[in-house]
Amino acid sequence: MRIKRSIWVVLFSGLSQLSDAACLSASQLNLLAQNEQTFLLNRIPPAFAHAVSDQQVKFNVTEASADSCTAVLALSVPAQHLDEANAILDADPAKKIMLSAQGYVIPRTTKIEATFKVDPATLHIPATETLQTSALGQLRASVEMLYSLITQSRANITDSTKNATPWSATYQQASVNRCTEKLVAQAGQEIAAACACRVNQLSAQVSERQMAYIDYVRSNPYAVATGSSQHYVSLESQANSACGLIVK
Repeated sequence: MRIKRSIWVVLFSGLSQLSDAACLSASQLNLLAQNEQTFLLNRIPPAFAHAVSDQQVKFNVTEASADSCTAVLALSVPAQHLDEANAILDADPAKKIMLSAQGYVIPRTTKIEATFKVDPATLHIPATETLQTSALGQLRASVEMLYSLITQSRANITDSTKNATPWSATYQQASVNRCTEKLVAQAGQEIAAACACRVNQLSAQVSERQMAYIDYVRSNPYAVATGSSQHYVSLESQANSACGLIVK
């Protein structure tokens, strides 16, 4: 009888361990974190990509201990980024009230969490979990708002703005290529040389990262309406004139 009892104890112990087994493996949780980072990088303006590149923003996904097949995304952002965005809104109370009324808020803490269901077979997140009324949807919207405000603010330059970091050779060449597509050289000027001149003029004042902010603002109708990058328009016009370039 003692032998049989021992067998049953072992069996029940094994069943208990199986019932407590995690629904999502460590590799699946890592993949969920990577997927979420990729999703946000494709959605949020460039200040976010720069923060991720600088390892200022970090992602971590764990499984909720009390609810099987439920993931918890923890995203950390620098306190100075929260301060920067809050200062922008505090300077424009009307915008702050309008965005708040629409359900857009800046994260209140540096660590933001959202719990959401996941299909363990496909790692698909149900649409109901990504609505702005859901935890994950709210997290995404708040982080997007945070870095949209920062991007728009950093697109602003002044007459005194100087750039001490040269553009990379790759970015310079890409800028020359875009120039040759959109501008033409005045009579007697060679387009490649004129565009290289333009790059030199702009890079003396504007950093490569600031150009990313400016390009975002100019491609986004809402961001353009905020008045961001207005000084760049003047700087660009001066550079075109100095280098003998005309818009096609």
